[in-house]
Amino acid sequence: MKKKVAVPVALGLVLVAGAGVWVVAESGAEPAAPAVGAAQTADVAVRDLTRTEKLNGVVAYQDMRDLSAAQSGVITELPSVGTELTSGEVLMRVNDKPVVLLNGVVPAWRDLNSAVTDGPDVHQLETALLALGFGKPGAGYPDDDWSSKTTNAVKQLQKKIGAADDGVLSLGEVVFAEGDLHIAKLNAHEGAMTSPSAPVLTVQSTDRVVSVELEPLDRDLIEVGKAVEVELPSGDQAPGKIESVSTTLEMNADNKGVFKVTISLDAPDQVNGLALAPVTVHYVGTVVQQALSVPVSSVIGMAGGGNAVVVVAPDGTTKQVPVKLGEWGDGFVQVTGDLPIGTKVEIPV
Repeated sequence: MKKKVAVPVALGLVLVAGAGVWVVAESGAEPAAPAVGAAQTADVAVRDLTRTEKLNGVVAYQDMRDLSAAQSGVITELPSVGTELTSGEVLMRVNDKPVVLLNGVVPAWRDLNSAVTDGPDVHQLETALLALGFGKPGAGYPDDDWSSKTTNAVKQLQKKIGAADDGVLSLGEVVFAEGDLHIAKLNAHEGAMTSPSAPVLTVQSTDRVVSVELEPLDRDLIEVGKAVEVELPSGDQAPGKIESVSTTLEMNADNKGVFKVTISLDAPDQVNGLALAPVTVHYVGTVVQQALSVPVSSVIGMAGGGNAVVVVAPDGTTKQVPVKLGEWGDGFVQVTGDLPIGTKVEIPV
C-alpha cells in the first residue's frame, strides 16, 4: 500500500509543499538566490511536474504454479518448503522411485525410450542431459531422434539419482520445468496416494522480484517500463523497473481490491536471502508535462477566497496576481493566470 503524501491546500494561508521527495525536469530558470535584504523570488516557468511516490513492497518469487507427479502411487519423499532445486535433482519420490527435475518447456506426456518416434520432447531431453554433462555434443546429439547416445546419457542420469539404469524414463519419472524451482507449498504429504492429475507441489521460479499492491486511484501514476529505486532493509538501493501491472483488480489479504505491480531488479543477486522482506519502492511519476508553474510556496490565499502570487516587477514594485491552481508535484504547482514565462514571483519568508 502507498504511504500517504500530504496534498497542499490553500485556505487563506501560505501553501506549503506536501511531505515527500521531489524531482523536477524543467525548462526556464531555477528559483533565484535572494540578494542581501531582498525577498526571495522564483521565475514562472514551463516544467514537467513529477512526484516521487513511496510504495510499500516485498521481495517475492514469481510464476507460481502446481506440479503433479503424472503417475499413481504412494508419495515416499517430498522436498521441504523453501527448497530450491535445479535441473538434474530429485523433485520427489513415488513408490520409493525418484522423480527427476529437468529443464524444459514441453511437458512430459509419454514414456521416453528407444522406441519413441521423433519429437521435440526427445530434443528437449537430450538438451537437458547435455547441459548436465551427460553425453557429448555432435552430429545427431541433440536432435529429435532417440539414439544410442540418448540411451547412454539417460543411464548416466539414472545412476546419479539412484534409479535403475535401464535407459528408460517412464511417464511420471521426469518432470520438465523451465529454470530452477523454489518449493512454495506442499499439496500432499509423505505416505499419501497421488494420481496423474493431482497437484503435489506448488512451485515458483527462483528469480526474485519486488511485488507491490497498488491502490486503484494510483493506477494512472504507474507506467510499465519506468525505472525505480528499491530501498532494501539494509538501506542499500537496488535499481529496477516496472515489469508489469495487473489489468484487473485482485483481492489482497485484507480483502481489498488492488492492482498487482511486479518490479524486476537490474541485479537480482542484491536480494538473495530476502524473500518476503519488506522494501520501499521510490517511483518518479510524471504528473503533467510542460505546465506553466510556480513554486508551491509562492502561492498565497486571498481574502475572500481564491489564490494569488505576488509578482515582483524589475523596479522592485509588487502586485498580487490571481491564479487558478492545477496539478502539483515536485514542490511546484500548475497555474493559470496573467503570468508570462520569466515573470518573477515572491517567495514569502
